[in-house]
Amino acid sequence: MPLAAVARVARARHRVERSTDAGGTISRRSIRPRRPRRGRTAVAVESSKDASSSSKTSPDDASRRDGARKTSSVYPEDVSDAFDRAVSEEGRRSIVEVTNVDELRERARAERKQLAATELALAAAVLARKQESFDSMDEFCSYGYIASVKGVYIDVSRNEVPKGFAQTASENFAREMREMVAFIDPDLDESDGRTTMPKELRVKLEALRLDSDAIWEREKNRPEVPAPWLLKAPYLALCFMLDKLFDETKPVQRFWFLETVARMPYYSYTAALTFYEILGWYRGGAELRKIHFAEEWNEYHHLLIMESLGGDVSWRDRFLGQHAALVYYGVLILLWFMSPALAYNFSELIEAHAVDTYAQFVDQNAELLKTMPAPRIAVEYYEGADLYLFDEFQTAREVRTRRPRIRTLYDVFSNIRDDEGEHVSTMNACQKEDAAVSSPNSVNAKTAAISALITAQYVFTRFAEIRGGLGGELLDDLLVDDTILDDANAGILDAILRAVDALFL
Repeated sequence: MPLAAVARVARARHRVERSTDAGGTISRRSIRPRRPRRGRTAVAVESSKDASSSSKTSPDDASRRDGARKTSSVYPEDVSDAFDRAVSEEGRRSIVEVTNVDELRERARAERKQLAATELALAAAVLARKQESFDSMDEFCSYGYIASVKGVYIDVSRNEVPKGFAQTASENFAREMREMVAFIDPDLDESDGRTTMPKELRVKLEALRLDSDAIWEREKNRPEVPAPWLLKAPYLALCFMLDKLFDETKPVQRFWFLETVARMPYYSYTAALTFYEILGWYRGGAELRKIHFAEEWNEYHHLLIMESLGGDVSWRDRFLGQHAALVYYGVLILLWFMSPALAYNFSELIEAHAVDTYAQFVDQNAELLKTMPAPRIAVEYYEGADLYLFDEFQTAREVRTRRPRIRTLYDVFSNIRDDEGEHVSTMNACQKEDAAVSSPNSVNAKTAAISALITAQYVFTRFAEIRGGLGGELLDDLLVDDTILDDANAGILDAILRAVDALFL
């Protein structure tokens, strides 16, 4: 049976949903047969009518039909209605003969248990991964200043409710004051008991290099991000500042600064959208806020990775990065209020530069990075059991199509580079007024529901075809309205239907 006929089952179902009245009742007139086409299809319709009319004379058939309708009352009315219209009495009897409801229900229950056991085994494997690949994995947790003082969220023992603003600010000021004094006078020991990085790891990190000129060469060789000079001027100034503050011997420190600032656009966009919603100015940003939060969550983990490599050890870097982030937040809020498209355009410029920067770093240090273990926070983020937010920010690809394997620092930085490329795509889409940027997980859930309904009806139809009760062309004349599956995932649907076909052939 052609895929188009099966797809129209869901299209008709969508038409029923759209015809539902305010009280929640569904009009059966919303599914009506088309006029028979010429040729084989018309013959199939006539033969179906003959079979249906002959079945009315049989008391056994009538009782079976009544029983089937009572059973189908547990299903949504539109589904049972479509099934009644699509499957003849003979086809329905064929399904009853070759299936056992209790057996199928028991099999489904057993398979659900097996799936739960498999997911549990997967979670155990992910947790056990902390011990794999490198003997030093447990030791390579985090060598950053903030992490050693305040911890990381994956360390449950360090998670606690924060203190008040005044108390937290005064404690941080006192601690950073000691660090500032130590920065000015290196002879003073004011380390606050920070974790000491192993010598072998420190030597390798200090050997990493990043050529700024090569980054600009990459930018010249790729397609230019179109932007007005109102944005290009501050963009070039920011990039020039990064080149001057961090020479080629400090790539990790540069990345930590960059990721501290890179979080702020998505935080500011979420705040601006919430502000519009509170005032009732705009209510279409719910999906966008979810995406921006996932983007900020992604950049936050980039920051934690750089922190674990010691990117924030210097007081100077922390001072500049944190204060630059606050200024950047205020500027982006004002820019978004002036024009959201301009704000997204500026973020696209920054993210494209980040792609060039990480790409150059990975290529320039590939061999050395492959000899260094991945930080625990990177493994937890990219290979964790819960990857909902990881999928959520990647609006240009299907959900669950990207599952990184993290073994070395080479894998870590390669995936960070790819993450930045996903941000570029999303920021570009947000600038288009007619573009509907949707949550990937929401789209996937709707597609899965549609695919499940189509597959269920396809299975019933195939049963009927095998038993000779229904011609494969009949659905073409029973269904109407070609409006539902324009956004459905045809790749997923084709795979499901091919799998169903394999079961019957």
